[in-house]
Amino acid sequence: MSAPQVGPEVTVLGLGYIGLPTALLLADAGVRVRGVDVDRSKLRRLKAGRLPFAEPGLDKLWRRV
Repeated sequence: MSAPQVGPEVTVLGLGYIGLPTALLLADAGVRVRGVDVDRSKLRRLKAGRLPFAEPGLDKLWRRV
């Protein structure tokens, strides 16, 4: 019996202007992504479904993944 196939997994450190879009693009491509950030207010916003900043197209990507 073989082990189940597991796809790629990535941890993104920092969910700011670089990390969050990168994490979303990776997730959209089928990569399992874990995002980590020290800013608790940013994490609360993300958990509530709200983006911490505006970036063209980011909200659409956020809803898709």
